[in-house]
Amino acid sequence: GSLPILVFLPGKHADCRLLALPGYPGLDAGATDIFGHCQDNLARVASHLGYAYLSEYFASHGYIVISIDVALINNRWPIPGDLTLNFVRARIVLRTLQKMIELNNNAEMSKQILNGIDLSGKFDFTQVGLMGHSRGGEGVRNAYNMLMENKGPIDTPKWRERLPGVMIKAIMEIVPMYYGENGTKFGVENVPWAMLVSGCEDNEIDYAHVYLAYRQLQSAKRPNHVIHVYGANHEYFNTEWQVGIPACFGDQDPLWDVNAPTFKVSDIFPPAAGTPLDYTLLKINGSESQRKTAIFALGAFFRAYVGVNADPDFAKLLNPSTPLPDNMTELGRQYFDNTQSIQLFNGTGNITGSSGVEIIPLRMYAESMFSSFATSYDNSLISPPQFFSDPPKKGNLSLGCLEQIENGVHINFDNNKQAEVIISFNKMEIKKISAIDIQLARRSSCWFTSTHSSTCEEPREMKLNIQLQTNTGFSSNTTVFLKSRYNLQFTRCEAMSFPPEKIGYLPVMFETVRIPVTNDLYVDGLKLSSQNGGNLVLDNIAAIIQQSSNASFLSISIYLLFSLFFISVIFHAY
Repeated sequence: GSLPILVFLPGKHADCRLLALPGYPGLDAGATDIFGHCQDNLARVASHLGYAYLSEYFASHGYIVISIDVALINNRWPIPGDLTLNFVRARIVLRTLQKMIELNNNAEMSKQILNGIDLSGKFDFTQVGLMGHSRGGEGVRNAYNMLMENKGPIDTPKWRERLPGVMIKAIMEIVPMYYGENGTKFGVENVPWAMLVSGCEDNEIDYAHVYLAYRQLQSAKRPNHVIHVYGANHEYFNTEWQVGIPACFGDQDPLWDVNAPTFKVSDIFPPAAGTPLDYTLLKINGSESQRKTAIFALGAFFRAYVGVNADPDFAKLLNPSTPLPDNMTELGRQYFDNTQSIQLFNGTGNITGSSGVEIIPLRMYAESMFSSFATSYDNSLISPPQFFSDPPKKGNLSLGCLEQIENGVHINFDNNKQAEVIISFNKMEIKKISAIDIQLARRSSCWFTSTHSSTCEEPREMKLNIQLQTNTGFSSNTTVFLKSRYNLQFTRCEAMSFPPEKIGYLPVMFETVRIPVTNDLYVDGLKLSSQNGGNLVLDNIAAIIQQSSNASFLSISIYLLFSLFFISVIFHAY
């Protein structure tokens, strides 16, 4: 029979490999010419093969996997209306699907292109999943919107005519871009969507893609999953991307060997001596732990949502109430499904604190803290680590991107162990509620990185008690341990769009805490208290609707490789 299809799209990376010595990471730089050739007989970087470990996993579970080589457009100059070339990437995804339809309909063509393998009649184009990494993330998101939502450039309507019957069922993005074009940014509203966020980003640190999660929370009509891979970097999800200069800001343990021997680029590539490219690097070329998390997350997601035999129970692995496997690294899991939940709190409403608790809207908090941050930066002798690659000019910092700050509240318990916060819900009667989902995060304001010996004054791990307020009183405590994963408050504001002096509040990366509701209790609100002080950010609170026929009544708020085949498609189009 026919098999479901997964299409993988890599992001932007150097096209050519300067040097690859045993035991060292591959050193990559430059772009191919218009024919896809590297100068001076340098090797091509096969970015599309960097997901072979994922492809082999999915092939063993009955999927046809297509990984696209985009080297011919990867490092080309921007074009008007598509400065990042992410609509070009989208067209390549759609054109690849068009080419696969031709292979599916022509046995001889299939055998000719696939070295004798006949896959004609094997493709199920009604069951397609897309994965994009970095710029590839925005590329597959654009492809979905062009084909499935008729949104995009002027040629968008033609793709539905060219791809009749093709149905994209789910999209997974790995640390994607979220910059849009000409002020337009797309989300994914009508199919399941997920995003992997690496805890230790590289280069310009702005985590702009986290704003995409904020958008999805407001607009998505299908299940959404955000998985924070603490200690992961941007590159190591792709085995061909072997050099990164990440820093883990806050309480994260890097998923690579930080004690590995180091070398300077000029040690093995003498032309780099005396240039800005003469970095000191670790003598490693990837992270097995990071690849395991990718297999876990993508495996659960696509096996839950793509294929006629997809099993929705796999998605439970990505939900916060399911324990992680014993051998899995720390993951933060955020889950929301607007079709199965009712919003109780979205940053505004009836929230009060006892004496000693400071509660302030997150945007106001950012504005109140910026002046002291700017003054500290102007007076510092050493720049904070988030400005490593391109330090802003002192005396010129300005706060921007305020409209992108999530509509949450900053709560500071300080060191007051007796302090409490009460959130009350307005009342209405509704059936079939099984749990309360709370979006929480903790962020201290230190400048240290986890690979340095510095520490914060605040407790490393905040012990937060959560109690539901019911018609019979407060429920027993649910204790949540919150770590400050990101000890930064301010960083670049859309690093690709604005100069270094334009500063934004670092997007908050929330985790979902799920509190089960049982015994037909009426829930009027909840209470937060801390066993050891500290501060946190509270975002959305939602009631989760049961899917069984058993009704419980609550008072809630109206706040509203087929073992077989891995296809590496080298498709050149612009």
